[in-house]
Amino acid sequence: MKVELTPCYILHRRDYSESSLILEVFSREHGRVNLIAKGAKRNKKQQGINHNLYQKYHMSWVARSELGTLTNIELAALSDSLKPEVMMTGFYMNELMLRLLHKHEAHPELFDSYDITIQQLLNDKSEQIVLRYYEKILLQSLGYGVILDHEVETGEALNSEKEYYYQFDFGPSLTTNNIKSGINVSGKTLLELDAETLSDVENINEAKVLLKSILNQHLGEKPLASRELYQAYIKTKK
Repeated sequence: MKVELTPCYILHRRDYSESSLILEVFSREHGRVNLIAKGAKRNKKQQGINHNLYQKYHMSWVARSELGTLTNIELAALSDSLKPEVMMTGFYMNELMLRLLHKHEAHPELFDSYDITIQQLLNDKSEQIVLRYYEKILLQSLGYGVILDHEVETGEALNSEKEYYYQFDFGPSLTTNNIKSGINVSGKTLLELDAETLSDVENINEAKVLLKSILNQHLGEKPLASRELYQAYIKTKK
């Protein structure tokens, strides 16, 4: 397979030999792919390309096996670096995709959401708000659709004044009969998450707990390294 200059982000990179890199790449048209960037650490033709995370590129590669070979890389646009504390947010986003996305499955809507979220983080938008929208799109892209607009048993539109019980593998309901796992959440939170209009702290926190709980159902028992890193960072600030 040969791919010509397609939009990509690097999710993870590691050294390979003295001069090369192995890149975990998220591409808009081809999903997650592994590429070897031969001679990347000394290639003068790629001067100015540092294979940074959170930087949008256009990449070309050829692949005859699971590991493709990067043949060209260009900056999609110059962008600033994320602030050190915001990099942990980016690390969390990347780790979610590395853990949950299958390779070679395109998710253009998720790529666009990731792209927008990175730009919003660069522009100092609220991490706690933009992350919730990214998590929502991630779950939807994976087929774990989060139901945010109607009550699952009756089909009736959600009421912002009512409290619902959200069953993780089912959706919001006014009853808790025969429900194994879920949490209470307000109709206001669900509707604002759906419309991407979260604003007050209570609803933002409620959306965070809901999405984290749903994600945990699919992440398994292995903890996220990004969450542990964030907790360690918080302790240093106390």
